Amino acid sequence: MNCKLGKKINNNVAVCLDNENHELIAIGRGLGFPEMPYEITDLSSIRRTFYNVDSMYVGLAKEIPEDIIDASAEVVDMIRMNVNVPISSNLVFTLADHIHFAIQRRKTGMVIAAPMRYDIENLYSDEYELGEKALAIFNKRLKAHLPTEEASNLALHIINAKNMSEAPLKNEENSDLISEITDIIAGFFSLYIDKHDFNYSRFVTHMQYLLKRETQGKSLNTDNQQMYADARKNYPKVAECVDQIAEYLQQQRGFTLEDEEKLYLMMHVNRLCAKEGL
Repeated sequence: MNCKLGKKINNNVAVCLDNENHELIAIGRGLGFPEMPYEITDLSSIRRTFYNVDSMYVGLAKEIPEDIIDASAEVVDMIRMNVNVPISSNLVFTLADHIHFAIQRRKTGMVIAAPMRYDIENLYSDEYELGEKALAIFNKRLKAHLPTEEASNLALHIINAKNMSEAPLKNEENSDLISEITDIIAGFFSLYIDKHDFNYSRFVTHMQYLLKRETQGKSLNTDNQQMYADARKNYPKVAECVDQIAEYLQQQRGFTLEDEEKLYLMMHVNRLCAKEGL
């Protein structure tokens, strides 16, 4: 068996083709150093492989530290052993992205509440238990010291992954609203938003949960007022754009976004803009 490496993601990660021309992501020390394309026959240099990864997630392998991807792969292995539906390798990268972001937030002292925690714990007890196990793995492997509230956030990823084994995560009721909000961002910053990019997928997922929280009257409520004030000062244009989104939601749905929701939304809008170099 051999492996044809065709595209470098970083020095240790590359997109490959196996003997049957199936595309996969391979991780191994130095895989990305040689000039592409090239072929290897000694597969011992490949530590992990991931099949059927959507193109929008491939770029995450470049952005996220390898130890976080490794820990996420271990978590997904654990999940697969405990559920009776296929789990896509995409979950490795969405979990890695979430944990990477969570660790960054914790380093800055930002605490994001989990307002749906008790609903998830009661309505999705199996997934919540897996979320607790996943959190334990991340904290042990990464020495992350993430709070217990993260278990419910991880459980949401697991719930979504199980749903996506049958159909992509969609919310038809909110799709038009989210599309309009995307247009507000694109128009405000005069930028093109690639709807096939993972940053956009991440933004849509956040909006779906935001709208669900607002519908259920469960807005975020933590102690980040100073951070919100600092964010508005440091990113005035992003704050202005989020204010427009908040006004639009007030007009369309009667929602009043609290400062905590605005802060988290600012983070996602800022990531969309950063992707475009703004």
